[in-house]
Amino acid sequence: MLSLLKQGSFGSVLRQLRHDESGATAIMFAVAVPVVFGLVGVAVDYSLAAAARSKMQAVADGAAIHGARAMQMARATQETISAAATDHVASQLPDVAVSTAVDEQKMTVQVVLEKDVPMTIGKVIFGGGKMHLRTSATAKVNARLPLCLLALDSKAPATLSLETSAQMTAPGCMVYSDSTNPGGLQAKDNAMLTAGLICTAGGKAKTNGAKLTPDPVTDCPKLDDPLSSRTGPEVGPCNYTDKVVSGGTQLLQPGVYCRGLKITNGAEVTLSRGVYIIKDGPLVVDQGGSMQGTDVGFYLKGSGANLTFEAASTINLSAPKDGPLAGLLFFDDPSGASAPAIPPYPLPIPIVGALVGGLLGALLPPGPPREHKILSDNARLLVGTIYMPEGRLIIDATKPIADKSAYTVIVVKRIDLHDGPNLVLNSDYSASEVPVPRGVGPYGKIMLTN
Repeated sequence: MLSLLKQGSFGSVLRQLRHDESGATAIMFAVAVPVVFGLVGVAVDYSLAAAARSKMQAVADGAAIHGARAMQMARATQETISAAATDHVASQLPDVAVSTAVDEQKMTVQVVLEKDVPMTIGKVIFGGGKMHLRTSATAKVNARLPLCLLALDSKAPATLSLETSAQMTAPGCMVYSDSTNPGGLQAKDNAMLTAGLICTAGGKAKTNGAKLTPDPVTDCPKLDDPLSSRTGPEVGPCNYTDKVVSGGTQLLQPGVYCRGLKITNGAEVTLSRGVYIIKDGPLVVDQGGSMQGTDVGFYLKGSGANLTFEAASTINLSAPKDGPLAGLLFFDDPSGASAPAIPPYPLPIPIVGALVGGLLGALLPPGPPREHKILSDNARLLVGTIYMPEGRLIIDATKPIADKSAYTVIVVKRIDLHDGPNLVLNSDYSASEVPVPRGVGPYGKIMLTN
């Protein structure tokens, strides 16, 4: 360098230095660019992975809750509970691996989701690679509650309906609507519904002017009929036909009451212990009539076998402790309960006419559910289960219904409360010797534990 200076080449030296510096800069730039782009790529990939993981966590939470709700269903097994959780995941994220753990003792459902996410920009820079994501959620059923009312119609609006000043009081149990219709649970005007838990399979509940406590849980899974395995008693020949008790006092015996049973004109009827089969006709109590019985059950059989307790009637009943209707106060046979009544077709040959009428009935769609009416202002003791899987129960009174019962469970296709009744669904099972049918509990509130 000194020799160059001595030779007077200072300008050339500066030019050489500039050349050396630009080369070093180029080298540094060449080294830095992959690193910078790599860091940017990692940041982008991390951001995408974080978003994917957030989505996975939300789906895992939902799946765990769906599994816990499935745990509440009648005849639930570990397989059906796991299937409910995995089906929810498959509908949201079909590209993740799912594992579940069901603990029926602790009433918990755990869902774990895993997925490998390939790198994008980072893959180009670093020549490959992927990120492994894992999320988990655990849902627990707390505050175990029995099921005291289930409306089974899965499509109809107003499957469970309260209007005007009607009330339903079920503080220790769960009220459930299976309808996925947005209006499957309806309450309006000054109606009030109070329960331990209110659940509807629909996405929302219509509550115009009504008060529901607590707020309904929506999008609940559809509950299967918990009593569908129950079969009615054997129906023998008629013991009574067109039986009417008008006035006076009478003790009735169990048996087959063909074309119905009517208690009227102030008659006071006591029922002996046993099963009363009401076949092809109605069960009616009206005009001041009263009916009482302990350890009794009613089996409603045939297209005309509906129930009507008029306003001026008194009803005090308790279901059987054993036998074919153990725990069932009313059992409306579902076969034919909603089918249209087709009389024998008017042909010259009666047998052929009956066959044609039966064929027409089979071809036509089912009619509306058979209606049963409790209009009594004095039906305060109804201990047991009212089971009408194809029936519509209408309650309209001015006094409380079933409020003196230790417990009352209702499983019907549809239920309507009109005007001013207060249907009270107690659940003090230990206070009664009447057994609670298997399948109507336990249920409870669901919470995520992690």
